[in-house]
Amino acid sequence: MKYFEWFIARKYFWAQRRTLSTGLIALFSAAGVTVGTWLLIFVLSAINGFEHEVKRQLIGKDAHIEVTKYQFAPVGGYDSLTAEVKRFPRVTAASPFIMSKTIVSRKKNQDGIVVYGIDSASSRDVIGLSGTITHGRYRFHGILDTNDKVFPGIILGYALANRLAAAIGDKVFLADFTGAGELGAGGFSPKIVPFIVAATFESGMYQFDESLAYISLEEAQKLFGMPNAVSGMQLRVDDPYKSGTIADALEDSLGFPYRALDWQAKNYTLIKWMAYEKVLVGLALGIIIIIAAFNIISSLVMAVNDKVREIGILRAMGSTRSGILRIFMLEGMLIGVAGSLAGTALGLISYWLQSRFGLIQLPGDVYFVTVLPVELRWTDVGSVLLLTNTLCGVATILPAMKAARHDPVEAIRHE
Repeated sequence: MKYFEWFIARKYFWAQRRTLSTGLIALFSAAGVTVGTWLLIFVLSAINGFEHEVKRQLIGKDAHIEVTKYQFAPVGGYDSLTAEVKRFPRVTAASPFIMSKTIVSRKKNQDGIVVYGIDSASSRDVIGLSGTITHGRYRFHGILDTNDKVFPGIILGYALANRLAAAIGDKVFLADFTGAGELGAGGFSPKIVPFIVAATFESGMYQFDESLAYISLEEAQKLFGMPNAVSGMQLRVDDPYKSGTIADALEDSLGFPYRALDWQAKNYTLIKWMAYEKVLVGLALGIIIIIAAFNIISSLVMAVNDKVREIGILRAMGSTRSGILRIFMLEGMLIGVAGSLAGTALGLISYWLQSRFGLIQLPGDVYFVTVLPVELRWTDVGSVLLLTNTLCGVATILPAMKAARHDPVEAIRHE
């Protein structure tokens, strides 16, 4: 590329337009690129922040890996399984658990939930339940009711407790319909066991808080008719982001009929949805940049019409068609570069202000965070800049080709 082409393109970019409309279109084009780039960078950082927070909640509150048998067959003699998985490389803690669907009721309120039976001691190193208690105490045994009778304890998600209108110290009932009940004269009678609400938890994931309850492993074995058996093992590993690889290796080591499922596979739909959301939001905001690119086309077409005489003079002085083409492509790309750099600066400033001062607040009763989380990834910034300038570059081709096709004699004659 010859220096004079770059020199002339810069002169055209900064020169005063002959008509106000041409200058305004160029200004609006740059402004559109600026706004589109700004929003893309900031919104993508917000999506990254939410994704990071959701994964942090999942990693901190749930087991990294669950080992069960196919079709969730009961696991007998689980002490040997516990010892075996604890010896597996990269596994830092293990705890047996029982999981089953059941009905919980209190007075006239009842609901279908998922109940976990856990070992109160070993599960502390595997799941973060004890750290999410909002009211009451983390305990499962020896809880007195108002008549000083001893009952087992249950820990409910705060949303579930609200739906049942159950407070700390209230009595709720769990019913088992899996066959642990008795067959009487009136037909099958489910087994119903009373529990005292010992605590409520708030995990930060509403779907957990509205449908989960925890009881002791011993009470779960009694309720669901699983003496000396469990549903499986919950594990914690040293690197939760490599839990998928560890789960596959563990499953191969244990062999049939065991299967190992990590937290990413359990929440596959949620994680995949967040990835799709990022793409869809990027496409939606990219429309702003596309519109700005069309404005660049309009601006350059009008600029070409304004500079017919100048194009003729340049051609008469020996400038080639490809040289004219490059001049107007450079002029249009300067609009895109100026807009994208200004938008990037605004996006980075907005990210810094939000991460430092938390200017955008969120309702705590709706979201699991009270401040909009943001996380900047330089790959996103680079991708946005590449996309923006590529679209602006493509938009310059047609007007530049129109300028390059001008015949120098005809251009000067008509002027």
